[in-house]
Amino acid sequence: MNSYTNTILTVIAICLVIIIIELAQPINAQRSILDVNIKGVGGSNVFRKVPMKIK
Repeated sequence: MNSYTNTILTVIAICLVIIIIELAQPINAQRSILDVNIKGVGGSNVFRKVPMKIK
């Protein structure tokens, strides 16, 4: 193999090692509770079961 091919393969190998190192790190998940209830629509409060169309 010539030097150009060796250089390209070395760069690819270095990039793959970097990707593997980044994927091996643990992901920090959010541990707090997130409220996802709908409390208002268009500035109005939502009470009980109000039928509404969601676009």
